[in-house]
Amino acid sequence: MKYSLLLSCLSLGIAVKATAQSGRVDIQDGTAAYLSRIEALSGELSDELHTAVQPLQRKDVAAFLKEAQQQNLRNGWSNTDNGLMSRYLGQNGEWVTEDHDGAIRSRMPVMNSFYKTKTDFIYHNSRDLFLSINPVLGYQGLYERSENGEGYKQYFTAGAKLRATYKNFIGADFNLRYVYEEPVSFYQQYNDRRNTLIGVHKFRQTAPGQYQYWLPTGQISASLIKDYVSIAAGYDYQKIGDGYRSLILSDFSAPAAYVHLHTKIWKLQYDNLYMRLSPDQHIPGNDLTDNSYGYKYATAHHLSANITSWLNLGVYEMVVFNRSNHFELGYMNPMIFYRAIERSLGSPDKVAIGIRAKAIPAKGLALYGQFLINEFTAKEFFGNNGYLHNKWGGQLGVNYYDAFTVPNLDLQAEVNVLRPYTFQHYDRNNQGYIASNFTNNNLPLAHPLGAGFRELVLMANYRPGARWNIQAKALLYQQGIDTGNVNYGNDLSKAYNKDIPALYGVHMINGPQATGMSLSLNLSYEIASGLYFDLGGTHRRYTVAAQIIPDQQSTYIYSGLRLNFARRDYSTF
Repeated sequence: MKYSLLLSCLSLGIAVKATAQSGRVDIQDGTAAYLSRIEALSGELSDELHTAVQPLQRKDVAAFLKEAQQQNLRNGWSNTDNGLMSRYLGQNGEWVTEDHDGAIRSRMPVMNSFYKTKTDFIYHNSRDLFLSINPVLGYQGLYERSENGEGYKQYFTAGAKLRATYKNFIGADFNLRYVYEEPVSFYQQYNDRRNTLIGVHKFRQTAPGQYQYWLPTGQISASLIKDYVSIAAGYDYQKIGDGYRSLILSDFSAPAAYVHLHTKIWKLQYDNLYMRLSPDQHIPGNDLTDNSYGYKYATAHHLSANITSWLNLGVYEMVVFNRSNHFELGYMNPMIFYRAIERSLGSPDKVAIGIRAKAIPAKGLALYGQFLINEFTAKEFFGNNGYLHNKWGGQLGVNYYDAFTVPNLDLQAEVNVLRPYTFQHYDRNNQGYIASNFTNNNLPLAHPLGAGFRELVLMANYRPGARWNIQAKALLYQQGIDTGNVNYGNDLSKAYNKDIPALYGVHMINGPQATGMSLSLNLSYEIASGLYFDLGGTHRRYTVAAQIIPDQQSTYIYSGLRLNFARRDYSTF
């Protein structure tokens, strides 16, 4: 049953003669953030594009940008925005015109065969086949000084990316990269503590702090009902939410095999996501991760609706479950409430529900937020007694575009809180393992901090021109930590029915308090289409009350060149 869900849904997509299928854009390339900027500056929400579920469909991206370009006379986009719109349209050129020939032509193609268009190394467009192939290549050098010493580190990658459509019937996006990586010190400590590599499922550690791995991502897609229902199957990162962080699902842990059913009608968008995850395995000091068996799965659905021209509301539900040899068929129902199914199965699984919203109260101003419930007892909640099983989280954020009338200066502020024990599961019948916690690759599915924290995110982004991008970011957070064998609810890989200090009196910061601060600055310049020069630095400090854990302090600077991929960013916690 290893790939049964993936293959069965993919077969369904192939069996239906489909048209207008669409690939997906890279979730980490900044497209969604830029489209949110243009949407807010227009003053109204787009029915063409709902940005809360990512990666976005290329067809939707192109349709939104074409509409935005037509609004130029009314909105008066800056030269920088016009240049960026042309860039993103070129990257999705197969959906700009009916004949799939919307990419921007090069003035000087190489040997009359390569870079016929500005964005594509190999480009072919005929009646039956559209094909784009691009190389991926990059190197980043980094110098770090930390409490463990100082030294140089490096990141190298090489590979290729391909996207294609055949007879308007099948679409595909594939990326394959080889990576050699030497992470910064606090990333390495995190990796060692969790027996993993952040963002990567399979890797080989050739020496302490040195990793080699292949990173494949991609999907095959088809349209089941033209312009309304599509299906995609592949292996990639996913995200649900409008902010810098997500409380339910983010691209932090690792790619996962998935099937995505996407429906869009009128002002509504409905997404069903079925994923196969990696159960926790061999985390140092955690016996519950030594006996994992079978596979872990997740199913999510999200409904997004444009209630007015300025207000979008969404509701979502997600269940994580473990089965030794099959996918639970009840969770394949695209319309059912998972809580009802979970209870009918004897409550062996983990369900979270939530609401999210995005509003544009004025041109250039966007508000967003999420509220998530993992477990909730109203009597205990309003009793204000710190009941352990009141597990919830919240997010509130604001984006201010062209801030203080400065063109292309964007400011963002975001607050995130998540109660302890949220997303933990229990050791059922004392079998010595937990199966349905919200993790993948030994890492949280959503926020990097796991649970039991409060966080403030501040970001400023300035583009003096279409080729330039300057970003400053500050992360400030507090979190409880576990000590010894005590479970204060901050580590998602522990069981909430074992080693807890108390059932009541659980505060947002539970256990000894850790305080983290990260300040970063990055400058990127696009030398040619897809080719970037990066220069930047980060200062991070992490302390724990009474120095239960030695203080961490890291300062590093970096520079590098990259072609057709997003920069590896270590300033995430």
